[in-house]
Amino acid sequence: MCAFSGVGLRGILTIFVMMPTDKTHTSIRRIREEAGLSQAMMADELGIGRTTYINFETGKVNLYCKTLSKFAAYFGLDAGDLVSAGRKDSLLEEKRNFDEQRKALIRDYESRLEVLGEKLKAALQMVQTQDQTIKTLSQTNAFLLSRLKDE
Repeated sequence: MCAFSGVGLRGILTIFVMMPTDKTHTSIRRIREEAGLSQAMMADELGIGRTTYINFETGKVNLYCKTLSKFAAYFGLDAGDLVSAGRKDSLLEEKRNFDEQRKALIRDYESRLEVLGEKLKAALQMVQTQDQTIKTLSQTNAFLLSRLKDE
């Protein structure tokens, strides 16, 4: 199934009209290079021949939906963004920024959770201490009441 299935016929036609642009092929090459993959390695990941991939990357063959979808999925990108990549400096850079922001948020929440855990531990310790104080005072009261009854 095509990654564009939810786009609608008009959107798919727009995407396929945009596909042959040099910007799209340049973007695909840049993404692969930024990931440090050779053309052969990328072809293996996509399950196509190296020559087919080279032609795909250089624009000598059309970008087929299945191959484009596999390429996008490999990098965690949206296939629709790939064909309109001329509007973005670097999709991978954008994804890295998103990942960095996500990691920063996770670290922030983990830090907050750790602080809350420490506060909870301190509160529980205080409750235990107060519980012990209450037991001691209850025992003292019971002892004093028994002494008063004895007199």
